[in-house]
Amino acid sequence: MKNLLKRFAGTALLAAVMLGSVAPAQAQNPTKKAEKINKKRSKALKEGSTYTKEQLKYDSEFAVAAASTNMLEVSLGKLAQQKAIVQEVKDWGKMMEQEHTEAEQKLEAITVKNSIALPTMMSTEDRAIYDDVDDRKYLGFDKKYLRDLKELHERTVKRYAEATTKLANPELLAYVTEMLPKLRAHESQTAVLFERANALK
Repeated sequence: MKNLLKRFAGTALLAAVMLGSVAPAQAQNPTKKAEKINKKRSKALKEGSTYTKEQLKYDSEFAVAAASTNMLEVSLGKLAQQKAIVQEVKDWGKMMEQEHTEAEQKLEAITVKNSIALPTMMSTEDRAIYDDVDDRKYLGFDKKYLRDLKELHERTVKRYAEATTKLANPELLAYVTEMLPKLRAHESQTAVLFERANALK
């Protein structure tokens, strides 16, 4: 079993390197590539594992989605620092960049240890959210950024809350348990900032 895990860790690492070297035009669905690697891992680990195939699948799919969201939050935070008009929105973007960079580092440490492949780029759906915010002209950026960020946090909080009842891996569960109150606080503060931006003429 240990040899199998080592072989699979090597395969996942090689695949991650290969994913990182793919040209942007070819990497249309980076999360799908990671999910494909994890599907093979689940099959390999199914026998002799304390987890079922369904549990392995859910854990890896959650990790992939969480990684994509972290990348989106970091990218949007950087964008806010560049394009926001109001200083508190710039500051919020900086905080989002810092906290989700830290969150992604913690997630990566867990997934490396458990041989779960993560995407090197955000999903096409998350990329579409980024492009939508980036497309906004400067005068409307703050409102658009905060509106999309509010909706993103609503989606993320819902996903993490569900994960507290479905995750099998104890390290992933501990990660989610730690992150959920922070995400709820982000959701609340983003809603406050959006109301302020929305009130401005």
